[in-house]
Amino acid sequence: MKNIIFLAFITIVFISCSDLNNEDFTQENLKKEKVLPFNEKLIRHIESNLEIASNEKYSYKVYKEHLDNDSILDAIISVNRLEYALEEARISGNSAKRAEIGFTGRYNFIFYYDGGLDKISPAIPVPSSPHAELSVDFVNLFNTNHKDIIVDYTIMNSRFRNYFTIISHTPKQIFQWKLYDKLGEDNLSVNYIEYGKGSYSNVKDILIFEGGIENANKAEDIYNFNPIYKKSGKLIHRFFYLPKERKYFTNK
Repeated sequence: MKNIIFLAFITIVFISCSDLNNEDFTQENLKKEKVLPFNEKLIRHIESNLEIASNEKYSYKVYKEHLDNDSILDAIISVNRLEYALEEARISGNSAKRAEIGFTGRYNFIFYYDGGLDKISPAIPVPSSPHAELSVDFVNLFNTNHKDIIVDYTIMNSRFRNYFTIISHTPKQIFQWKLYDKLGEDNLSVNYIEYGKGSYSNVKDILIFEGGIENANKAEDIYNFNPIYKKSGKLIHRFFYLPKERKYFTNK
């Protein structure tokens, strides 16, 4: 069942900042938004883009980093709509059934703020369990001039990782892997990720090892758990980046 959920929800997302069709991004409104404080502008954009009602409680976090080759700071914004997920399940009459799969759906999102353009992208959904907020981090894969984006998310007692890089002012997903599966069960499986010299380009390879979680016995809440990963075994896969395809691949 978990594998079915995983396959159903995991998709490659490629949303362009240049394809903004919201009325918020008319020239007139852009001029108005330029003078707004960033947080106010951000909240207006989130609520408009996701059609969030005025009485809905949701949370967001801002992660600032240099994500392209200019010298201006950018940001990734994560949004969590747990209250909306629970209310949607209640209205549908399927709360018990939805609870069995951790209310998994399109309730976690990221937005990309391009500091150079002073624009916020449309929402990029990260289908997952809304009981767990997204975890955002950064890594240098392409070069040392800018960071690339890591987004970890939870589906029931499994966790996955998506990698994005910015191409033409747009977050492009380039890789995805499972971090662990069956947390809290006897047959827990874990992958440990490292990075190595690029095999076919200057972009770093992604290495997948057999892994473990040092604090797995403390995972009382599968949705609010901060795992400490460790490498415990052999190399399983080595993925390399192909610039022409703009994705990672591995030799079969």
